[in-house]
Amino acid sequence: MKNKKLVLGMSVGIVALGVTLVGCSNNKTEEAASSSTKPAAETPAKRGDVTVSIYDRGGVPSSEGTYEENRWTKFINQNGPENVKFVPILRSDSTKKLNVLFASGSAPDIINEYNTPFRGSLYDQKQLMPIDNILKYMPEYQKLLTQYPQLKKVGTKPDGKLYEIGKVKEATPAHVLYIRTDWLKKLNLTMPTTTDELYNVAKAFVEQDPDGNGKKDTYGMNMSTYSEQAINEIFGESSSLTLLAWDIKDGKVVRAWDKELASLTFKKKLYDGGIIDKDYINDKDGNKAKQDFLNGKIGIYVQFSGSIGGLDLPTLKKNVPGAEIAPLGYPKSPMGTFTGAIDNPIQMTTVVNAKAKDPEAVGRYLDFMMKPENARKMIFGDEGTHWKKAANGCPQVINADKSKNEVSYALDYAMFFSSGVDKCNYTLAGINNPDVKPDDKINMDMYKVVQQLYFDPAREYPGITLGDHMPVYPADLQVINTTILKEKNDLFVKAILNGAKYTPEQAITDAKAAWDKANGKQLEDYMNKWYAENKDKAFLAKDAKEIVKQQMEFVK
Repeated sequence: MKNKKLVLGMSVGIVALGVTLVGCSNNKTEEAASSSTKPAAETPAKRGDVTVSIYDRGGVPSSEGTYEENRWTKFINQNGPENVKFVPILRSDSTKKLNVLFASGSAPDIINEYNTPFRGSLYDQKQLMPIDNILKYMPEYQKLLTQYPQLKKVGTKPDGKLYEIGKVKEATPAHVLYIRTDWLKKLNLTMPTTTDELYNVAKAFVEQDPDGNGKKDTYGMNMSTYSEQAINEIFGESSSLTLLAWDIKDGKVVRAWDKELASLTFKKKLYDGGIIDKDYINDKDGNKAKQDFLNGKIGIYVQFSGSIGGLDLPTLKKNVPGAEIAPLGYPKSPMGTFTGAIDNPIQMTTVVNAKAKDPEAVGRYLDFMMKPENARKMIFGDEGTHWKKAANGCPQVINADKSKNEVSYALDYAMFFSSGVDKCNYTLAGINNPDVKPDDKINMDMYKVVQQLYFDPAREYPGITLGDHMPVYPADLQVINTTILKEKNDLFVKAILNGAKYTPEQAITDAKAAWDKANGKQLEDYMNKWYAENKDKAFLAKDAKEIVKQQMEFVK
């Protein structure tokens, strides 16, 4: 999945950013030779040189400098233990650029990159240095590994060594359903609890003029690119544009053909019934659906990401003053009752170049960046200038524009900071804060309900594990996977759009034929080998649910 975070408004300064706020300081000193009569003298350790990749998102204002030199690079170099040179890499072109740098032997010592398959390819090519031997210079990360052993589980490669550095984030739902409860009341309908009821309610939202304008101009649901994944999850399958749907049956990994058929059949029913926008396929980023929702034209809105502020309730209320909405848990489907996917709470971000000349300097730099006092300064800026303590003791932004200009871009230097270790960074941290804005309070109250629905432990997780923790195929199998995905996705779109001429059953039959033709059995064999060897070591769905439970207890 993408790097998504919950933002609750600058007024309370509770920003879910990657920030580690636990740990102790580390002195970089060496003991000088001592005599029997004098105490030992201390001399500063020699500064090393480290190069570090950083995403260039175009976020550094000209008044602040460049990604190579600004107030935060100066802070790091003036106060840190090493001389650090930052290498900006366009976010939109990062893996391509890094491949070029590795091929030329000029890749940075430290690679900050979210792309899991790319990091996996670097390991396969023996381009990475295991960090086991430099952990002694990283006491901050050692403590985090003790507190969250899942980080070690995920960061360890097949050779048994630790290669990846990661962070702990707040677990949040990746997709959430919201329903217009004022429309339910007007049409004398109840909250849908099954997929049949979901369809019937959505159909009523289309046909019974819920907005009362005398026109048939409303949609029952939205189904743009990302929100389509939520419908897949309702039926227990996790397929997307980049992932095939897998299941565990009788201890074996198998393709989830039955669940794919169920979700595809439902999506086709929505399309054929006029429940969704007939042009949904062209709403690639979901912006058209969001505008329809904010203009009061969608009854059941599938939001991509659990960002409660992303709903933009003030705009909805401005456009439709009488609108009322509530979270809707995934209804029971013929395949079971599921929660939605979870935005990855254990996210690996950073690896070390095998050719790094000074591993000790690498470790000391990373440790400096993970210190809580440095984390707070990098993420929130200077106390008294950029933030003050709110009534709940958490950072509260003083001037949103000033912080946006001078501080917000610093997050790019802190990809591996763990926001999930500090209660101040959790969505509901400010819910009882008297300083919280009314709109934020409404959002947080609604998110409490979202948590109850989407983190219900009785619900089954849709899939083997989170997308970021699926095994990374070697290059030859990745070609097979890409070929199969494209063929399958094309066939499924054809089934949705072509009425009775092309059924979901025929699409599944043709997808199976494409699977056989592309040697999909090799993928299945690989998945089963991986599962047999790693089912007790890999980060699986049960681990994601355990993190959710752990965090829910943490913030009580």
